Amino acid sequence: MKVEISREAKLSKIDHLFILAAEKSRDFDLLPALAGSISQAIKDARFEGRSDESITILSDAPRKVTLVGLGKLKSLSIRGVRAAFHTIAKTAKKQRDRNIAVVMPYALPNLGADESVRVLAEYLAGADYKYDAYITVKKDEKRLPLNATLIAPQSLDTKTLRRQQKQAQAIADGVRTVRDLGNAPGNLVTPTFLANRAAAVAKETGVKCTIYRRQAIERMKMGGLLAVNRGSAEEPRFIVLQYTPPRAKKHVALVGKGITFDSGGISIKPADKMEEMKFDMCGAAAVIGTIEAAAKLGLPVKITGVIPSTENLPGGRAYKPGDIITMMSGKTVEIVNTDAEGRMILADALHYASELKPDHIIDYATLTGACVVALGSEAAGLFSNNDELAQKLIECGERVGERLWRLPEWDSYKELIRSEWADMKNSGGRWGGAITAAVFLKEFVNCPSWAHLDIAGTANTEGETPRQARGATGAGVRVTVEFLQSLSR
Repeated sequence: MKVEISREAKLSKIDHLFILAAEKSRDFDLLPALAGSISQAIKDARFEGRSDESITILSDAPRKVTLVGLGKLKSLSIRGVRAAFHTIAKTAKKQRDRNIAVVMPYALPNLGADESVRVLAEYLAGADYKYDAYITVKKDEKRLPLNATLIAPQSLDTKTLRRQQKQAQAIADGVRTVRDLGNAPGNLVTPTFLANRAAAVAKETGVKCTIYRRQAIERMKMGGLLAVNRGSAEEPRFIVLQYTPPRAKKHVALVGKGITFDSGGISIKPADKMEEMKFDMCGAAAVIGTIEAAAKLGLPVKITGVIPSTENLPGGRAYKPGDIITMMSGKTVEIVNTDAEGRMILADALHYASELKPDHIIDYATLTGACVVALGSEAAGLFSNNDELAQKLIECGERVGERLWRLPEWDSYKELIRSEWADMKNSGGRWGGAITAAVFLKEFVNCPSWAHLDIAGTANTEGETPRQARGATGAGVRVTVEFLQSLSR
């Protein structure tokens, strides 16, 4: 939905007003004209503000006022607010409201009033998101787009509100790009399509985009990317995005796994849920969406996006268990599992990124089911060779509602990927799977400040949750934009 931030609610032009209310909190200072009627309605309905509670009252202007409970104020979280926003969006759609206003009278944890407004506006903008590009019969075809006004505290001046609205919109655009790419089917989003979409985003935002085809990839000796691609009829692509603002003092390289469909190859996956392997390029999408947001915000940080992309399919030419692959770095890898393909293409991309000598490298990948077993869908796994970078990313994630949990990448785990026939093997087996994958990637990183985000559990949801529709979530964009902004503060 389109979101405007304003200090005033033009009640006569609003179809439905939504007020978020915590338990035993009656803060309606932002709406003095309605404070009396709302207080009376709360008393009559015995509304307490629990997180599973809401009441609607009818009035003259606006016609409808709905109070949505948030639970205890001391337990307020972005997670809870997102659930309330999702409820608001579903209610507004169902009741065919076109113009709504939302009042959130509390600042978010760890954020000031202005930053709270930005984060709230960004999440509100995506609250009604649903990927329906291939639904040919739409029940709500005649429904007009939903417009929302987020009512901001009176203490914020107009200039601040304009700045925060611009930032919220830029991040929302980047997140939507990730969600659209992730949710689209694998027969549409091929490596070629992904490269073309990256080029289109780059053109729109003034970013340089270079797309390398098979012959160029062969000249660069990207053995990992070429090996994984061998079973597919679709050509691989290696995509480099370069955002170079003037006077940038820091250079950050972002690397994203771009497997547009992952069957597992010769080590084929079970048929159940294989359709969800279209989400295996969400790391690549996160890089595109983050650079889109950063460019629209004009962040004073140089960013290089590096995306290796291919399908992973079985076939007569597919790479096999027992093969030995020479990577771009010159190191050799014994293949013991062709379904450990993401780390193969990322290894070449991380070596490429390291050669650019950036200040920081961050990679994103739906890399291991082991990380989902460890953390579920509540947090992404974080691995890093730099304590300061790791802590900064964790703090940034907490601020914007994108949790990261650090796991070790100790060298002692290297024994699990030791090979009798090559420098290493591409899988360490069942135990510590997320860790051995990170340790494998670390072998191809030559940068003192690197972080690997395993977003296998957070990149998409298997069904609708209380906070969002089913499918891609946009994982990676918010935390990275927050980190990039912190470099220029």
